[in-house]
Amino acid sequence: MEGVKESARKHDRVLEIYSRLLSGEIIRKQELADEYGVNPRSIQRDIDSIRDFYANRTDRHGELTEIQYDRIAKGFRIVSAKTITLTNAELFTVAKVILESRSLCKEEMEKIITDLIGACLPTEERKKMYELLQNEIFHYVEPRHGKALINSIWELGTAVYQHRMIQMEYQKVSGEVSKVNIKPVGIMGSEYYFYLIAYIGDKDKEYPGYPTVYRIDRIKKYRITDERFHVPYKDRFEEGEFRKRIPFMFTGKLHKANFIYKGADINAVLDRLPTAIAERREDGSYLVAVEVYGNQGLNFWLKGQGESIEINENKEKVVLI
Repeated sequence: MEGVKESARKHDRVLEIYSRLLSGEIIRKQELADEYGVNPRSIQRDIDSIRDFYANRTDRHGELTEIQYDRIAKGFRIVSAKTITLTNAELFTVAKVILESRSLCKEEMEKIITDLIGACLPTEERKKMYELLQNEIFHYVEPRHGKALINSIWELGTAVYQHRMIQMEYQKVSGEVSKVNIKPVGIMGSEYYFYLIAYIGDKDKEYPGYPTVYRIDRIKKYRITDERFHVPYKDRFEEGEFRKRIPFMFTGKLHKANFIYKGADINAVLDRLPTAIAERREDGSYLVAVEVYGNQGLNFWLKGQGESIEINENKEKVVLI
């Protein structure tokens, strides 16, 4: 009889936890264990039972429901998402973009591609996709830092979304490690690396009033605090607009530059410099005007273009305005 009562209590507890999850509540094992007077392992088994119920189920709208652990909130929440539906062509393209970016360690890259193939394709189509990609996956060269970054990118991105201050230790190119308190405003990926865009106190900066760019793989430690910072709507940071003006991930004041391009394809310049405007000249060359943050990265790039870049109409070198 006691066993029947215990089973009924467990049944009621699972239903109550399920109801609380549906209402949007964050479920924390120790808190519930104290509330119900049971061991935290019992709460974990209850959560696992709810997970098993949802496993591989979709509703009539094609939504998949899962119980996920939120590392920021330190508890379990219910998450609903549309099931992934990519065509073979779309999936192949996404996989090629991930591989060509070379921005993730091999383990994370391979897991993402494997999970996408498993989620998107029927069994009979998976073998073909694996065979198309296996050689490139085998010879994949990961970035030299070799660090797993996906969880950090998400946690830092969450801090951006919630406007939470971050305390971190950052290793500079010189090897020096500095401790900074930052206001994170964006996450960006560019040429093999992911970056955190943030503001720090003007007195600590070389360029007051402008954001600082941190390579995420160089962040040694970080702690997302409970302290929030205010971002007025009119002053909100827009990653898309910032990205256009920082194609080389060098920070600095906003500069305008102009130069003459005599290469074969002006689109190569316009794609590399998103803010560039080109005016065709009578001799077939182009007068190009561009706006970027800082000039160091732009100057490096211009020097690497050889004879394609020439002095401007005023017979001067690239002019920074």
